[in-house]
Amino acid sequence: MTVLRVVSIFLLGLIFNVSVVNAADFKPLPGQTAVRVCADAHNLPYSNDKLEGFDNKIASIIGEELGLPVEYYWFPQRIGFSRNTIKKVNPETGKFLCDLAMSIPAERGLYLPTTAYFRSIDAMVYRTGEGYELNEISDIAKLKEQGTILKIGLFDRAIATETLIKDGVEDQVEYFQMMTGDARINSGRIIAEELASGRIDVAFAWGPIAGFYAKQSDVAMAVVPLNEIGTDFIFSFGMGVRPRDKAWKNLLNQILEKRKDDIEVIIAQYNMPSLANVRETVKEKRAIYIVEDGSKVDDKTYVGWRLFNSTCFVCHGKDATGTDRAPNLLPRMENMSARAFRKKLLNRYFAKVNLDDPDRRMVFLEQIAEKDAVEFKMPTWDDDPNIRPHISDLYAYLKARSDGALGTVRPQRLDK
Repeated sequence: MTVLRVVSIFLLGLIFNVSVVNAADFKPLPGQTAVRVCADAHNLPYSNDKLEGFDNKIASIIGEELGLPVEYYWFPQRIGFSRNTIKKVNPETGKFLCDLAMSIPAERGLYLPTTAYFRSIDAMVYRTGEGYELNEISDIAKLKEQGTILKIGLFDRAIATETLIKDGVEDQVEYFQMMTGDARINSGRIIAEELASGRIDVAFAWGPIAGFYAKQSDVAMAVVPLNEIGTDFIFSFGMGVRPRDKAWKNLLNQILEKRKDDIEVIIAQYNMPSLANVRETVKEKRAIYIVEDGSKVDDKTYVGWRLFNSTCFVCHGKDATGTDRAPNLLPRMENMSARAFRKKLLNRYFAKVNLDDPDRRMVFLEQIAEKDAVEFKMPTWDDDPNIRPHISDLYAYLKARSDGALGTVRPQRLDK
Protein backbone atom coordinates (compact mmCIF):
# COMPACT_ATOMS: atom_id res chain seq x y z
CA MET A 1 0.00 0.00 0.00
CA THR A 2 1.41 3.38 -0.97
CA VAL A 3 1.74 5.82 1.91
CA LEU A 4 1.04 9.39 0.93
CA ARG A 5 2.42 12.28 2.87
CA VAL A 6 2.43 16.05 2.61
CA VAL A 7 5.61 18.13 2.60
CA SER A 8 5.72 21.90 3.00
CA ILE A 9 8.58 23.98 1.68
CA PHE A 10 9.20 27.47 2.96
CA LEU A 11 11.27 29.23 0.38
CA LEU A 12 14.48 30.93 1.38
CA GLY A 13 15.78 31.88 -2.02
CA LEU A 14 18.18 28.94 -2.21
CA ILE A 15 17.39 27.78 -5.74
CA PHE A 16 19.63 30.26 -7.45
CA ASN A 17 21.88 30.98 -4.44
CA VAL A 18 20.16 34.34 -3.95
CA SER A 19 20.10 35.65 -0.41
CA VAL A 20 17.12 37.98 -0.81
CA VAL A 21 13.79 36.95 -2.30
CA ASN A 22 11.22 39.42 -3.59
CA ALA A 23 8.25 37.43 -2.39
CA ALA A 24 4.64 38.00 -3.34
CA ASP A 25 5.25 39.71 -6.68
CA PHE A 26 1.89 38.20 -7.60
CA LYS A 27 -1.13 37.99 -5.34
CA PRO A 28 -2.45 34.53 -4.42
CA LEU A 29 -6.00 33.67 -5.36
CA PRO A 30 -8.67 34.35 -2.70
CA GLY A 31 -8.37 31.73 0.03
CA GLN A 32 -5.10 30.32 -1.33
CA THR A 33 -2.69 29.56 1.52
CA ALA A 34 -0.20 27.30 -0.27
CA VAL A 35 0.86 26.07 -3.70
CA ARG A 36 -0.49 22.52 -3.46
CA VAL A 37 1.25 20.26 -5.97
CA CYS A 38 0.21 16.76 -7.04
CA ALA A 39 3.38 14.76 -7.71
CA ASP A 40 5.06 11.37 -7.77
CA ALA A 41 7.53 10.74 -4.95
CA HIS A 42 9.72 8.50 -7.16
CA ASN A 43 9.69 10.06 -10.60
CA LEU A 44 13.04 11.69 -11.39
CA PRO A 45 13.94 13.76 -13.30
CA TYR A 46 10.50 15.31 -12.71
CA SER A 47 9.93 14.95 -8.97
CA ASN A 48 10.73 12.99 -5.85
CA ASP A 49 10.12 13.31 -2.13
CA LYS A 50 13.63 14.72 -1.67
CA LEU A 51 12.61 17.60 -3.97
CA GLU A 52 15.42 16.88 -6.43
CA GLY A 53 13.41 17.00 -9.66
CA PHE A 54 13.11 19.94 -12.01
CA ASP A 55 9.37 20.11 -11.35
CA ASN A 56 10.11 20.44 -7.64
CA LYS A 57 12.35 23.42 -8.36
CA ILE A 58 9.89 25.02 -10.75
CA ALA A 59 7.09 24.59 -8.20
CA SER A 60 9.31 26.45 -5.75
CA ILE A 61 9.45 29.35 -8.19
CA ILE A 62 5.65 29.47 -8.20
CA GLY A 63 5.61 29.57 -4.41
CA GLU A 64 8.32 32.22 -4.35
CA GLU A 65 6.37 34.51 -6.68
CA LEU A 66 3.19 34.11 -4.62
CA GLY A 67 4.90 34.32 -1.24
CA LEU A 68 3.40 30.95 -0.31
CA PRO A 69 4.77 27.61 0.91
CA VAL A 70 4.69 24.66 -1.49
CA GLU A 71 2.86 21.54 -0.32
CA TYR A 72 2.97 18.14 -1.99
CA TYR A 73 0.42 15.38 -2.20
CA TRP A 74 2.28 12.28 -3.34
CA PHE A 75 0.75 9.65 -5.59
CA PRO A 76 2.29 7.42 -8.30
CA GLN A 77 1.98 9.11 -11.70
CA ARG A 78 0.17 6.27 -13.42
CA ILE A 79 -3.35 5.53 -14.59
CA GLY A 80 -5.69 7.07 -12.04
CA PHE A 81 -3.32 9.89 -11.11
CA SER A 82 -5.73 12.76 -11.77
CA ARG A 83 -8.70 10.91 -10.24
CA ASN A 84 -6.75 10.33 -7.05
CA THR A 85 -5.10 13.74 -6.76
CA ILE A 86 -6.23 16.94 -8.44
CA LYS A 87 -9.82 15.75 -8.89
CA LYS A 88 -10.23 14.05 -5.53
CA VAL A 89 -11.80 15.78 -2.54
CA ASN A 90 -10.55 15.15 0.97
CA PRO A 91 -13.72 14.10 2.86
CA GLU A 92 -12.36 15.57 6.10
CA THR A 93 -11.71 19.07 4.75
CA GLY A 94 -14.04 19.22 1.75
CA LYS A 95 -11.12 20.52 -0.33
CA PHE A 96 -9.33 18.96 -3.27
CA LEU A 97 -6.17 17.12 -2.29
CA CYS A 98 -4.00 19.33 -4.51
CA ASP A 99 -4.38 21.99 -7.18
CA LEU A 100 -1.45 21.74 -9.58
CA ALA A 101 -0.06 18.91 -11.70
CA MET A 102 3.34 19.28 -13.37
CA SER A 103 4.77 18.05 -16.71
CA ILE A 104 1.34 17.67 -18.28
CA PRO A 105 0.90 17.51 -22.09
CA ALA A 106 0.35 21.09 -23.23
CA GLU A 107 -2.94 20.46 -24.97
CA ARG A 108 -6.43 20.37 -23.50
CA GLY A 109 -7.34 16.96 -22.10
CA LEU A 110 -7.91 15.87 -18.52
CA TYR A 111 -6.43 19.17 -17.39
CA LEU A 112 -6.61 22.82 -18.31
CA PRO A 113 -2.98 23.32 -19.38
CA THR A 114 -0.72 26.30 -18.91
CA THR A 115 1.75 27.41 -21.54
CA ALA A 116 4.53 24.88 -22.06
CA TYR A 117 7.73 25.18 -20.05
CA PHE A 118 9.71 22.43 -21.80
CA ARG A 119 9.78 20.38 -25.00
CA SER A 120 11.58 17.17 -25.82
CA ILE A 121 11.93 14.22 -28.16
CA ASP A 122 12.97 10.56 -27.86
CA ALA A 123 16.68 9.81 -27.62
CA MET A 124 19.15 6.97 -28.13
CA VAL A 125 21.70 6.31 -25.38
CA TYR A 126 24.81 4.17 -25.62
CA ARG A 127 28.07 3.63 -23.73
CA THR A 128 30.98 5.54 -25.20
CA GLY A 129 34.54 4.31 -25.70
CA GLU A 130 33.58 0.93 -27.17
CA GLY A 131 34.81 1.47 -30.71
CA TYR A 132 31.67 2.72 -32.41
CA GLU A 133 29.57 5.85 -32.71
CA LEU A 134 25.82 6.14 -33.18
CA ASN A 135 24.29 9.24 -34.76
CA GLU A 136 20.90 7.86 -35.79
CA ILE A 137 18.88 4.66 -35.59
CA SER A 138 20.11 3.32 -38.94
CA ASP A 139 23.70 3.18 -37.64
CA ILE A 140 22.75 0.08 -35.63
CA ALA A 141 21.99 -1.81 -38.86
CA LYS A 142 25.22 -0.54 -40.45
CA LEU A 143 27.21 -1.93 -37.52
CA LYS A 144 25.41 -5.24 -37.92
CA GLU A 145 26.56 -5.40 -41.55
CA GLN A 146 30.12 -4.87 -40.29
CA GLY A 147 29.77 -7.70 -37.78
CA THR A 148 29.03 -5.70 -34.61
CA ILE A 149 25.74 -6.84 -33.09
CA LEU A 150 24.36 -4.42 -30.52
CA LYS A 151 21.82 -5.49 -27.92
CA ILE A 152 18.95 -2.99 -28.03
CA GLY A 153 16.66 -2.14 -25.14
CA LEU A 154 13.38 -0.30 -25.51
CA PHE A 155 9.92 -0.12 -24.07
CA ASP A 156 6.86 -1.51 -25.81
CA ARG A 157 5.39 0.86 -28.41
CA ALA A 158 8.55 2.97 -28.54
CA ILE A 159 8.73 5.39 -31.46
CA ALA A 160 11.94 3.73 -32.68
CA THR A 161 10.33 0.29 -32.98
CA GLU A 162 9.09 0.64 -36.56
CA THR A 163 12.47 1.84 -37.83
CA LEU A 164 14.33 -0.95 -36.04
CA ILE A 165 12.07 -3.56 -37.61
CA LYS A 166 12.40 -1.94 -41.02
CA ASP A 167 16.19 -1.95 -40.66
CA GLY A 168 16.17 -5.68 -39.94
CA VAL A 169 17.54 -5.58 -36.40
CA GLU A 170 14.42 -6.69 -34.53
CA ASP A 171 16.21 -9.89 -33.46
CA GLN A 172 18.58 -7.69 -31.43
CA VAL A 173 15.78 -6.03 -29.45
CA GLU A 174 14.82 -6.78 -25.87
CA TYR A 175 11.54 -5.19 -24.79
CA PHE A 176 11.03 -3.84 -21.29
CA GLN A 177 7.84 -3.20 -19.36
CA MET A 178 7.16 0.52 -19.01
CA MET A 179 5.49 0.33 -15.60
CA THR A 180 6.35 -2.38 -13.11
CA GLY A 181 4.31 -3.35 -10.08
CA ASP A 182 6.60 -1.27 -7.89
CA ALA A 183 5.76 2.44 -8.12
CA ARG A 184 9.24 3.28 -6.80
CA ILE A 185 10.84 1.99 -10.01
CA ASN A 186 10.54 4.14 -13.12
CA SER A 187 11.59 3.88 -16.74
CA GLY A 188 15.06 5.29 -16.05
CA ARG A 189 16.13 1.80 -15.05
CA ILE A 190 16.68 0.91 -18.71
CA ILE A 191 19.69 3.25 -18.62
CA ALA A 192 20.71 3.23 -14.96
CA GLU A 193 20.68 -0.58 -14.72
CA GLU A 194 20.40 -2.35 -18.07
CA LEU A 195 22.68 -0.11 -20.15
CA ALA A 196 25.16 0.72 -17.40
CA SER A 197 25.63 -2.96 -16.54
CA GLY A 198 26.22 -4.02 -20.14
CA ARG A 199 23.11 -6.19 -20.41
CA ILE A 200 22.14 -4.01 -23.37
CA ASP A 201 24.33 -1.82 -25.59
CA VAL A 202 21.89 0.87 -26.66
CA ALA A 203 18.68 2.13 -25.08
CA PHE A 204 15.82 4.19 -26.45
CA ALA A 205 13.94 6.42 -24.04
CA TRP A 206 12.00 9.66 -23.72
CA GLY A 207 14.38 12.63 -23.81
CA PRO A 208 14.23 13.84 -20.18
CA ILE A 209 14.65 10.25 -18.94
CA ALA A 210 17.52 9.58 -21.34
CA GLY A 211 19.44 12.74 -20.56
CA PHE A 212 19.05 12.62 -16.79
CA TYR A 213 19.98 8.99 -16.19
CA ALA A 214 22.89 9.10 -18.63
CA LYS A 215 24.28 12.11 -16.75
CA GLN A 216 23.79 10.40 -13.38
CA SER A 217 25.57 7.21 -14.43
CA ASP A 218 29.17 6.45 -13.46
CA VAL A 219 29.52 4.85 -16.90
CA ALA A 220 30.30 7.29 -19.73
CA MET A 221 27.32 7.53 -22.08
CA ALA A 222 26.27 9.51 -25.14
CA VAL A 223 22.73 10.82 -25.54
CA VAL A 224 21.62 11.23 -29.15
CA PRO A 225 18.26 12.88 -29.93
CA LEU A 226 16.34 11.09 -32.67
CA ASN A 227 16.67 13.98 -35.09
CA GLU A 228 15.60 11.81 -38.01
CA ILE A 229 12.07 11.14 -36.73
CA GLY A 230 11.16 14.78 -37.28
CA THR A 231 9.57 17.72 -35.54
CA ASP A 232 6.19 15.97 -35.37
CA PHE A 233 7.65 13.97 -32.48
CA ILE A 234 8.69 16.94 -30.39
CA PHE A 235 6.19 17.15 -27.53
CA SER A 236 5.47 20.12 -25.26
CA PHE A 237 4.63 20.04 -21.56
CA GLY A 238 3.19 22.56 -19.14
CA MET A 239 1.33 22.55 -15.85
CA GLY A 240 -2.23 21.33 -15.46
CA VAL A 241 -5.11 22.59 -13.34
CA ARG A 242 -8.76 21.62 -13.07
CA PRO A 243 -10.76 22.76 -16.14
CA ARG A 244 -12.80 25.24 -14.13
CA ASP A 245 -9.73 26.92 -12.55
CA LYS A 246 -9.12 29.46 -15.31
CA ALA A 247 -7.95 32.20 -12.94
CA TRP A 248 -5.34 29.84 -11.49
CA LYS A 249 -4.13 28.93 -14.97
CA ASN A 250 -3.85 32.59 -15.96
CA LEU A 251 -1.87 33.39 -12.82
CA LEU A 252 0.50 30.49 -13.48
CA ASN A 253 1.01 31.64 -17.06
CA GLN A 254 2.03 35.08 -15.83
CA ILE A 255 4.58 33.56 -13.47
CA LEU A 256 5.91 31.22 -16.15
CA GLU A 257 6.39 34.16 -18.48
CA LYS A 258 8.15 36.29 -15.86
CA ARG A 259 10.47 33.49 -14.71
CA LYS A 260 11.03 31.73 -18.04
CA ASP A 261 14.77 32.45 -18.00
CA ASP A 262 15.15 30.95 -14.53
CA ILE A 263 13.11 27.93 -15.59
CA GLU A 264 15.37 27.42 -18.61
CA VAL A 265 18.37 27.43 -16.26
CA ILE A 266 16.74 24.70 -14.18
CA ILE A 267 15.83 22.57 -17.19
CA ALA A 268 19.38 22.87 -18.56
CA GLN A 269 20.74 21.21 -15.41
CA TYR A 270 18.94 17.97 -16.31
CA ASN A 271 20.75 17.26 -19.59
CA MET A 272 17.75 17.18 -21.92
CA PRO A 273 18.66 16.30 -25.52
CA SER A 274 19.12 19.25 -27.86
CA LEU A 275 16.34 19.95 -30.36
CA ALA A 276 18.55 22.13 -32.55
CA ASN A 277 19.03 19.56 -35.31
CA VAL A 278 15.67 17.80 -35.37
CA ARG A 279 14.58 17.55 -38.98
CA GLU A 280 11.51 19.41 -40.10
CA THR A 281 8.72 16.94 -40.76
CA VAL A 282 7.78 17.05 -44.43
CA LYS A 283 4.26 15.83 -44.98
CA GLU A 284 3.34 14.33 -48.29
CA LYS A 285 0.35 16.12 -49.70
CA ARG A 286 -2.12 13.86 -51.44
CA ALA A 287 -5.21 14.98 -53.26
CA ILE A 288 -8.26 14.62 -51.05
CA TYR A 289 -10.48 14.34 -54.11
CA ILE A 290 -10.28 14.54 -57.90
CA VAL A 291 -12.92 16.39 -59.90
CA GLU A 292 -12.73 16.93 -63.66
CA ASP A 293 -15.15 18.80 -65.92
CA GLY A 294 -17.23 19.73 -62.87
CA SER A 295 -18.85 16.30 -62.49
CA LYS A 296 -16.36 13.48 -63.10
CA VAL A 297 -14.86 12.28 -59.84
CA ASP A 298 -12.46 9.66 -58.52
CA ASP A 299 -13.70 6.51 -56.80
CA LYS A 300 -13.36 7.88 -53.25
CA THR A 301 -15.45 10.95 -53.98
CA TYR A 302 -18.05 8.89 -55.84
CA VAL A 303 -18.40 6.42 -52.97
CA GLY A 304 -18.67 9.36 -50.56
CA TRP A 305 -21.49 10.85 -52.66
CA ARG A 306 -23.38 7.54 -52.62
CA LEU A 307 -22.88 7.17 -48.88
CA PHE A 308 -24.12 10.69 -48.21
CA ASN A 309 -27.20 10.22 -50.37
CA SER A 310 -28.07 6.92 -48.76
CA THR A 311 -27.73 8.07 -45.16
CA CYS A 312 -26.72 11.64 -44.34
CA PHE A 313 -29.15 13.44 -46.65
CA VAL A 314 -32.04 12.55 -44.34
CA CYS A 315 -30.85 15.14 -41.80
CA HIS A 316 -28.45 17.36 -43.73
CA GLY A 317 -30.41 17.63 -46.99
CA LYS A 318 -29.59 16.22 -50.40
CA ASP A 319 -27.09 19.01 -51.13
CA ALA A 320 -25.54 18.98 -47.62
CA THR A 321 -26.80 22.52 -47.08
CA GLY A 322 -28.83 21.67 -44.00
CA THR A 323 -32.43 21.25 -42.90
CA ASP A 324 -34.38 22.10 -39.78
CA ARG A 325 -32.98 18.87 -38.32
CA ALA A 326 -29.25 19.36 -38.96
CA PRO A 327 -26.86 22.16 -40.01
CA ASN A 328 -25.34 23.12 -43.34
CA LEU A 329 -22.16 21.05 -43.60
CA LEU A 330 -20.38 23.04 -46.31
CA PRO A 331 -19.05 25.95 -44.22
CA ARG A 332 -18.12 23.55 -41.45
CA MET A 333 -15.97 21.52 -43.85
CA GLU A 334 -13.88 24.47 -45.05
CA ASN A 335 -11.12 24.17 -42.44
CA MET A 336 -11.81 20.69 -41.09
CA SER A 337 -9.04 18.10 -41.45
CA ALA A 338 -9.72 14.46 -42.24
CA ARG A 339 -8.58 13.59 -38.74
CA ALA A 340 -10.96 16.08 -37.13
CA PHE A 341 -13.80 14.87 -39.37
CA ARG A 342 -13.30 11.26 -38.33
CA LYS A 343 -13.05 12.27 -34.70
CA LYS A 344 -16.25 14.27 -35.04
CA LEU A 345 -18.12 11.27 -36.37
CA LEU A 346 -16.72 8.61 -34.09
CA ASN A 347 -15.87 10.78 -31.08
CA ARG A 348 -12.94 8.51 -30.36
CA TYR A 349 -9.43 8.98 -29.06
CA PHE A 350 -7.25 10.42 -31.80
CA ALA A 351 -3.97 11.80 -30.58
CA LYS A 352 -0.36 11.54 -31.62
CA VAL A 353 0.99 10.27 -28.34
CA ASN A 354 4.56 9.69 -27.30
CA LEU A 355 4.04 6.43 -25.44
CA ASP A 356 7.72 6.34 -24.46
CA ASP A 357 6.96 9.06 -21.94
CA PRO A 358 5.25 7.41 -18.94
CA ASP A 359 3.53 10.65 -17.92
CA ARG A 360 2.08 11.22 -21.36
CA ARG A 361 1.02 7.57 -21.62
CA MET A 362 -0.68 7.82 -18.23
CA VAL A 363 -2.64 10.90 -19.24
CA PHE A 364 -3.71 9.32 -22.54
CA LEU A 365 -4.87 6.05 -20.97
CA GLU A 366 -6.62 7.86 -18.15
CA GLN A 367 -8.40 9.99 -20.70
CA ILE A 368 -9.72 6.83 -22.35
CA ALA A 369 -10.75 5.34 -19.01
CA GLU A 370 -12.71 8.44 -18.04
CA LYS A 371 -14.44 8.70 -21.41
CA ASP A 372 -15.43 5.04 -21.24
CA ALA A 373 -17.24 5.79 -18.00
CA VAL A 374 -19.86 7.92 -19.74
CA GLU A 375 -22.02 7.74 -22.85
CA PHE A 376 -20.19 9.57 -25.59
CA LYS A 377 -20.21 7.51 -28.81
CA MET A 378 -22.38 7.88 -31.89
CA PRO A 379 -23.57 4.28 -32.33
CA THR A 380 -25.10 4.83 -35.79
CA TRP A 381 -21.69 5.64 -37.22
CA ASP A 382 -19.47 3.72 -34.86
CA ASP A 383 -21.19 0.37 -35.13
CA ASP A 384 -22.29 0.30 -38.78
CA PRO A 385 -19.76 -1.79 -40.77
CA ASN A 386 -21.08 -0.35 -44.04
CA ILE A 387 -20.34 3.24 -43.04
CA ARG A 388 -17.28 3.28 -40.83
CA PRO A 389 -14.77 2.03 -43.46
CA HIS A 390 -15.91 4.78 -45.84
CA ILE A 391 -15.62 7.84 -43.62
CA SER A 392 -12.64 9.05 -45.67
CA ASP A 393 -14.77 8.72 -48.81
CA LEU A 394 -17.51 10.80 -47.22
CA TYR A 395 -14.89 13.38 -46.26
CA ALA A 396 -13.63 13.55 -49.87
CA TYR A 397 -17.13 14.20 -51.21
CA LEU A 398 -17.99 16.86 -48.64
CA LYS A 399 -14.65 18.61 -49.11
CA ALA A 400 -15.19 18.70 -52.87
CA ARG A 401 -18.59 20.26 -52.26
CA SER A 402 -17.29 22.69 -49.65
CA ASP A 403 -14.36 23.79 -51.84
CA GLY A 404 -16.70 24.43 -54.77
CA ALA A 405 -14.97 21.84 -56.93
CA LEU A 406 -18.19 19.83 -57.18
CA GLY A 407 -21.66 21.30 -57.45
CA THR A 408 -25.06 19.78 -56.78
CA VAL A 409 -24.88 17.65 -59.93
CA ARG A 410 -24.99 13.88 -59.89
CA PRO A 411 -21.30 12.90 -60.22
CA GLN A 412 -19.91 10.35 -62.65
CA ARG A 413 -16.91 8.09 -62.12
CA LEU A 414 -13.72 9.05 -63.92
CA ASP A 415 -12.46 6.55 -66.46
CA LYS A 416 -9.59 4.60 -64.96
